[in-house]
Amino acid sequence: MISLRPTLNALLLTAALCFSTHACAQDRGSADSPPNFIIMIGDDMGVETIPCYPVGSQTATTPTLDSLCASGMRFDNFWSQPVCSPTRASILSGQYGFRNGVGTPTSAPEIDYVVPAAPDAGNDRRGNRRANRRANGGGGGGGGGGRRNQQYTGTPADPNRPGLRPDTYALPAALKADESLGYQAAAVGKWHLATLANGGMEHPQLVGFDHYAGGFRAGGVESYFAWSKVVDAQMTDGKTGYVTSDTVDDALHFLEQRDQSRPYLLWVAFNAPHTPNEVPPANLLSDATNEALKDVTDPASSLTVYHAMIEAMDTEIGRLLDGLPAEERDNTYVIFLGDNGTPTGMATAPFDREHSKGTVYQGGVNVPLIVSGPGIESGSTTAALANSVDLFATVLDLAGTADDPRLAEEKRDAVSLRPVFEDASASVRDYAFVDVFGPSRNGERNARAIRNDQYKLYINEAAGRREFYDLLSDPAERNNLLAGELDGTAQANLDELDAELTRLLDSL
Repeated sequence: MISLRPTLNALLLTAALCFSTHACAQDRGSADSPPNFIIMIGDDMGVETIPCYPVGSQTATTPTLDSLCASGMRFDNFWSQPVCSPTRASILSGQYGFRNGVGTPTSAPEIDYVVPAAPDAGNDRRGNRRANRRANGGGGGGGGGGRRNQQYTGTPADPNRPGLRPDTYALPAALKADESLGYQAAAVGKWHLATLANGGMEHPQLVGFDHYAGGFRAGGVESYFAWSKVVDAQMTDGKTGYVTSDTVDDALHFLEQRDQSRPYLLWVAFNAPHTPNEVPPANLLSDATNEALKDVTDPASSLTVYHAMIEAMDTEIGRLLDGLPAEERDNTYVIFLGDNGTPTGMATAPFDREHSKGTVYQGGVNVPLIVSGPGIESGSTTAALANSVDLFATVLDLAGTADDPRLAEEKRDAVSLRPVFEDASASVRDYAFVDVFGPSRNGERNARAIRNDQYKLYINEAAGRREFYDLLSDPAERNNLLAGELDGTAQANLDELDAELTRLLDSL
């Protein structure tokens, strides 16, 4: 089906106009303050993992996210990047990976990571003993020793796995550029974008955050119960407890200590449910989940544990949102998304190991996006195409950002989702694009995909593969239409997607 709406290139021009004028800004009228923004990122979870998406048959228990769906808008066709660092880079830069340079997970900066000894109680139960020994230096890639405050030096950074460029004009800096708006910004939790080349431990502040507290280690924490931690560019003695709870503690601390007269952007990047798979504290889980966990003998391969980690995160998200006064919550856009699809070992129907995290198949890039906030209809769903890059333009649009010439200095791919918030049937882009490229721990990656409302073109250049799917009739991508003869409609859409992909990549 060929769309008659503007192409993505035209949408880029529209977005640029929004950035350079007040035409697309929220009309706040006599409102006392611009809106606040809380962006929460779940690490490694596709649309099939939570109940409010009618996709999977095996889901975690997530009453908080269910409530967020009920009070806000669910995006059914939202694409992230297929791995963690590129998604974070796309949100902060408003650019696809081929443009911002981040195509695979960023290497950890070469710094000494201080990991305390894991506590003897709490996590050393129900199959967590191996993870506990690993954090205490008993083997694997954890703290490297049983002594408290043991230093752990990360593997040498691969210059071909870069973080964001040092000159990136990122979302928090752009949001704060108009001093009349008075925005303050903080980031807590996982930070997987820094290298020594772009500032190392100072990187969160260099992109515009006033405060940062969380983990710098690439991928996941050493253990959910004992991990290294950076606070405002300083390596601490590390933390023990439960990292998901600690992330929310840091978020609430910022909300309590901030200037209460000014609006804010709060970036909350959870480690959960990324590996290492470890059983969460019982008080964060339902009785049914705690009962099911009694039968777990190997947390590393347990879907029950993976779902329990999502449930514990959901409980802590509830604690964070409960910490907002009612008036503040009414003026806050709460955004929850997954950073990529479900890991290979935890993939469930309709996806599988070959269509999961790290791939540009739907199981690798179709993730939850749930948004609640001013003017968004409760319980609404939308089929509008959206991409993680779009959060950049959306936040600046809703904030009413002033004329900022720096936003026009380089091409951006972000399109504001505000029209969709106002009308769930609206559409702001004809095409969505995703890519993965460059060296990784598992070898070189090089794949991309582009879709319209119905059809998707998949290209894996490294493997010499081209595939074409009708996502309306085949959402799990089982029937490659290129294996047979295309009808006229399918051929026209393939030609258009090919042409649009060429135009997009030529725009670099």
